[in-house]
Amino acid sequence: MRPGLRAKLALALVTTSALTLVAATAALVSPLQHRIAEDRLHDMRELAGTARLALTRMPARDLRPGASRQTRLVRDLERRMGGRVALLGARGETLADTDPDGPDPSGTRATEVRGGEATVVAHVDTRAGDRTLVLRKSLRDTQAATAVVRAAIPVAAAAGLAVALGLGMVLSFGLLRRLEQLRREARRLADHGIDHPLELNAARDEVGEVASALERMRARLHAEEQSRQAFLSTASHELRTPLASLQGTVELLREELADERPDLPSARRRAAAAERQVERLGALASDLLELRRVDAEAPLAAEPVDLAELAETIAAENEARAHAAGITLEVRSSPSWVLADPRAIARILRALLDNALRYGGDHATIEVDGPAARVRDNGPGISEAERERVFGRFERGTSVGAVPGFGLGLPLARGLARRLGGDVRVEDGDGGRLLLTLPACPAPVPIGAAARGYDGSEP
Repeated sequence: MRPGLRAKLALALVTTSALTLVAATAALVSPLQHRIAEDRLHDMRELAGTARLALTRMPARDLRPGASRQTRLVRDLERRMGGRVALLGARGETLADTDPDGPDPSGTRATEVRGGEATVVAHVDTRAGDRTLVLRKSLRDTQAATAVVRAAIPVAAAAGLAVALGLGMVLSFGLLRRLEQLRREARRLADHGIDHPLELNAARDEVGEVASALERMRARLHAEEQSRQAFLSTASHELRTPLASLQGTVELLREELADERPDLPSARRRAAAAERQVERLGALASDLLELRRVDAEAPLAAEPVDLAELAETIAAENEARAHAAGITLEVRSSPSWVLADPRAIARILRALLDNALRYGGDHATIEVDGPAARVRDNGPGISEAERERVFGRFERGTSVGAVPGFGLGLPLARGLARRLGGDVRVEDGDGGRLLLTLPACPAPVPIGAAARGYDGSEP
């Protein structure tokens, strides 16, 4: 059976503590022993320096073998240092020694630490000639201190591991309880769907952030599912109406043509009506396809587009329709370059102009000014309370009356505009005023003009 998260967390804490103590032992004991030895050696050098000064001031008669003052100095150094002190003559003979029975000090030549003993050798130029001061001290106290530290480390390690284990259990209790709750809620989300909010403790830590992210994801999925259901329901209803009308028209047309003396003018009218229904269905299918692409965030191009030229093209496409409806269509523009997808901009302008031609009275104007295009009309306009609602799918203003439409043009236009980094909104003013804004860009340099220093300005 694989260990649970609690056991893994406790094992990780204990392992970390053990490795930390091992590293601390390796980093502490050896340097501690070396540091204590160096301190002892430093103290002995300072004592040797003090003794050297005293020896240089002594008269020659006090620097002979057996001289009492010389002996007192050596004894005083022994008392202060706690080790053996010897004073040697110029030929290596022993003039004074605190441990006459010890090894001959005349063979000592250098300051060193060897064999658990520190040795300091100091040469002194006295009034009686050259002298050598030899100080020796055992480092057993240093080794004892290190042994005490070594002995204390296992006890400290056991205490540290126990504390780490205890803290791990205490800390893991609350953490694992919250993780268990998060796991239960995630399983409930998988088993029972996304309709109900998750019961999670959203504390301000990593687990809380995961819980909050999971709830946000559930809420977003729920909202998208609700939107999808509403979209499918409304789309089905909107498709059912023209399909039913088209079916009735076709049936009547078939009956009329099956008569021995068919009424051809009536049949032509019914065929025209059927054609209009087919056109409506085609327009609805096109809008639904475009909305699907917007929802799927299909990639859009980003290239320089002359918004004014494109607006004039869209106006020319709708000129015959406007003339047939008795609507005056006007374009006011100046060169204006934007960075966007030309096909998407054309789709937006068609949707805005279609809205103006359907509901805008007898006059419609497209104004291009900088990276923005306004579509204005003298129709009833959109009330302030409906300025956001009309951008909902299958939503229409209350002033449209019996004018046919599906309510997909404006939401499609806004969705595409925002994908391009712009927006579509309703402006204040009389009649209808729809504003399209897009990211501006400098006019592109004509081919071959860059070498002549063309800066984009008119000649």
